[in-house]
Amino acid sequence: MIEDQNDILDSRIKLHDRHRFEVKLDIDLDASARSSYEVETYFFIPRSLNIGPHNYGKEKFYNASQRYIRWRIPKISIGKLCDPSLSTSPLNRVREDLGKVLAGAGDPELADKICDELRLLGCIIRGEIRDYVKVFVDGLATYSHAVPAAQRKLFVGEGLGNFLGDLKGLETALSSLKAEISDPAVPVKVRETMAFFDEYVSLILEEYLTSLIEALRASPEALARFKDVETGVLAIVTAQNRYRQAMKYPSVLVPGSSNETIIYRRGVLKKFMSGVLYLKAEFSEWESLTQVFFGLAAGGAMLFAVLVTLFFQRRYAMDSMPFVLAVVISYIFKDRIKDWLKLLFSRSLTRWISDRKIDILDSAEGSARIGVLKEAVTFIPGRDVPPDITRLRRIDNITSVDEEGKPERVLKYKKEIFLFPEVIMKRHERRRDLNDIMRFNIREVVEQADDAEVDYPYVDPADGAVRSASCARVYHMNLVLKYTYYSREGQLNLHYERIRIVLNKEGIVRLEEVRVA
Repeated sequence: MIEDQNDILDSRIKLHDRHRFEVKLDIDLDASARSSYEVETYFFIPRSLNIGPHNYGKEKFYNASQRYIRWRIPKISIGKLCDPSLSTSPLNRVREDLGKVLAGAGDPELADKICDELRLLGCIIRGEIRDYVKVFVDGLATYSHAVPAAQRKLFVGEGLGNFLGDLKGLETALSSLKAEISDPAVPVKVRETMAFFDEYVSLILEEYLTSLIEALRASPEALARFKDVETGVLAIVTAQNRYRQAMKYPSVLVPGSSNETIIYRRGVLKKFMSGVLYLKAEFSEWESLTQVFFGLAAGGAMLFAVLVTLFFQRRYAMDSMPFVLAVVISYIFKDRIKDWLKLLFSRSLTRWISDRKIDILDSAEGSARIGVLKEAVTFIPGRDVPPDITRLRRIDNITSVDEEGKPERVLKYKKEIFLFPEVIMKRHERRRDLNDIMRFNIREVVEQADDAEVDYPYVDPADGAVRSASCARVYHMNLVLKYTYYSREGQLNLHYERIRIVLNKEGIVRLEEVRVA
C-alpha cells in the first residue's frame, strides 16, 4: 500500500485484487477550511494495449470504476468505549436507549437507533483492533537486539499489556450487553442485529489477534518477555471458533473442508456493519450543459447537410444524379462532423463541465444533501498534458529519447468534491470526516495484451548449448495524481503522486511508487 498524508487530505493507493486497484481519499472536515477539493488523475496507457477513444469511451471507464463515499470510522479507543462517562460511546448509547425500551417505550425509531449504534460499535471495534495490531506487529518486527536501539518501537511493551487488558474489559462489557438484549421485551430486529454484531466481533478478534500471535512468535526475544500476553491473546483466539459453534453461528471453521461459508459469512457481516457508514449517492448522468453542447454538435452537422442540399438544389434537378450524390455525400459528412464536434467538445470542455454530478446524501433520516461530487473523463493529446504532469511522468527517464520507446495515450479523469460543513456539523457529532474511495478495474485495459510469459532463446556460455528461458512480459501504466485543496489556514495547496502499475495479460503484478521530489 502506498500512503501519503497531508493536513486535510490523506491519500492511499493499494492493490485490491488481481484486477483492481483502489485510491482512497480521507477528507478531514473543518468548518474554517474551504470545503472544495479537486483530484486530477492522468492515466498514461501504453499504445501497445490498443486502448483509446475509438474503443474505450466514457461509459466503459465508469463501468470499470466503483466509487464509495462513506463516513470515516470515529476514533474511540477500546478502553474508552467501555467508559460509562463517555457520552459519545456507542456502547453507552445502546445501553441508554435499551433502558427506555425495557421501560416500555415502543417507538420503532428507537429500535432503529439502537441497531445503528450497534453497527457503528462494530465498525469502531474493528478499526481499533486492526490499528492496534498493525502498530504492534510493526513494533515487534524491530524488537530484536539485532536492531539498533534508535530504530526500536519503545511503546510495544507497555502497550501490549494495556491492549490485552482493554480486550478483556471489552469482552466483559459486550457479554453484559448481550444478556440485556436477550430480554424478550427487546424488539426482534435489535436482537437479530445483536446476533450479527456478536458473530462479527468474534471473527474480528480471531482474525486480527491471530496476526498478533504470529508476530509475537516470530520474535523469540519478544515472546520470552511477553509470554503472559501471548497466553492471554491465545486464550481469546482459541475460544472464538468454539463460541461461534456453540452459538450455532454459520461462520465455523472446519479443518479439512472448503470453508467457503466462513469467508462468505464474514463478507456479509462486514457489509452489514459498515453499511451504517455509507452515504447515499444519487447519480445525475450527463449534466444538462454537456447535452447542450452535444446538441449543438448535432445541430452544426445538420446545418452543414441542409446548406449543401440547398446549394445543389439550385443547380440541379432534385431527381438528377448529381443532386442525389450530393445529398448522400452530405449525409455521410454530417455524421462524421457530428462525431468530430462531440469529441472536440468532450476534450475541450472537460476542464469546465463534468460528465456526471453525484449528490452526496446523508443516510440518516431526512437524507439531507451534504455535498456534491462531479466527474469528467476524456482522452487528451500529449500536447495538452499540463507541463507539471509531463515533468512528473518523465521524472524517472534515463535518457532524453526514452519517450520514443514507450508511446502512450493519456486518459484524464477529473473529480471535484464540494462539501457543506454547516449541514454535516449540525446533524452529526461523531461522523463528520469522509472517505472517498474509487476502485478501478483494469480487466478491459489488458484484454489485448500479449501472453504473460514468452520464451527467450539464449546460448549457455558454459557449454554453448542453445536453451530457452521463460520471461515475464509486463506493461507499465503510469498514474500521476494531482490534488488541489485548501489548508486549514485557507492557503491553496497542490500535492502530487506518481504511481507505476505493472500489468500483464492476467492482471496487476504490483504497484510501485515513483518519488516526485
